[in-house]
Amino acid sequence: MGLSTEIVSEVASSRAPVARRFYQPELDGLRFYAFLGVFLCHTLPFEASFYHGLHLPLPWFWGATVKAGAAGVDLFFALSAFLITSLLLKEKQETGEISLKYFYLRRILRIWPLYFLVIALGIGLSHTVAKQNLPWYYVAGYLLFVGNWVHAVFGRPESIAFPLWTVSIEEQFYLIWPLMVKVLERRGIIISAIVMFILATVCRAVFVVAGISGGFIYYGSTARCDSIALGILIALFADRLPKLGTLARLLLVSGGLLGWILASAWLTDQPGPISMREVPGRLIISLAAGAMLYGCLHSRSKLLTGSWVVSLGKVSYGLYLLHLTGLLLAKGLFHPVSGTAILATKAVGFVLTIILAFASYRWVESPFLRLKDRFARVLSRPV
Repeated sequence: MGLSTEIVSEVASSRAPVARRFYQPELDGLRFYAFLGVFLCHTLPFEASFYHGLHLPLPWFWGATVKAGAAGVDLFFALSAFLITSLLLKEKQETGEISLKYFYLRRILRIWPLYFLVIALGIGLSHTVAKQNLPWYYVAGYLLFVGNWVHAVFGRPESIAFPLWTVSIEEQFYLIWPLMVKVLERRGIIISAIVMFILATVCRAVFVVAGISGGFIYYGSTARCDSIALGILIALFADRLPKLGTLARLLLVSGGLLGWILASAWLTDQPGPISMREVPGRLIISLAAGAMLYGCLHSRSKLLTGSWVVSLGKVSYGLYLLHLTGLLLAKGLFHPVSGTAILATKAVGFVLTIILAFASYRWVESPFLRLKDRFARVLSRPV
């Protein structure tokens, strides 16, 4: 009885300073578009010949645009870093400290339920469905949250669990960053983020010069942390950055998209053969992700804050982790052969992905998200 009373009292006291939720709905909208880019990248061909066959002008541009959708991952990284850093700074300001225990409990409740469900689903499908293969070393990597490094060594698995590599990078970030924000002053946090940003470019250059597999550039945490660093820096200076007008927002977002497309046209296939192009190319992609995040902050455009896009953004975690499952289900239902039938099947896969994501949010994620609020010192988005 004494122990349970102590826990309840500690949770209650941790929530005492909360006045209102920290929530920016435009970022949910941005999350959905980040997912949409990844989905298009995983469903449409990169080859210019395909778009030439459709009689589209500049067929290389359309192939590069689809390929650029992979950079939605960089936008996810920047978004996560921005939100986590903003919440940690707010907690530190309002309560005078950061509770690492409650932070890790909140992350576990948010990330783990669906994450481990997808691992289990991937294992099950690898034993029951043709062309689904998830060897034990991938499973071990996912379970230990180092799946991205397993991908760097062995490449992409033919499994619906493939997207989990990005969660490994985020979990590694969540493990280290809260402690740094807790112990460092503002100047130290800024310096750490700048070092992190520079580290990514240096690591990519070292990997190229050393002739190390391109997978280490595409999947390695140290080579992909510049987008995370930009999200941190935007959070640190969010209240000091110039307020943007409509034209400035449009220029930042469109410029970011164009940067993604041109860099993707220049780069080899992901992760692809290693080349010095990876160094400036990935830097451009990262800077473009930061530009789009800044351009969308505090926007009231219905393209970002409309109820439909915010609703889809709220389930973006499920959309991202389950989209290969949706595509696999659609393929199993229709067995497409022709080009038109294949595209139609992928459109059905998109619909099925949305259904799976909402089902996951309702029955898998929400119960844990409601529990997560009990350990929040600064409340974030409502369930």
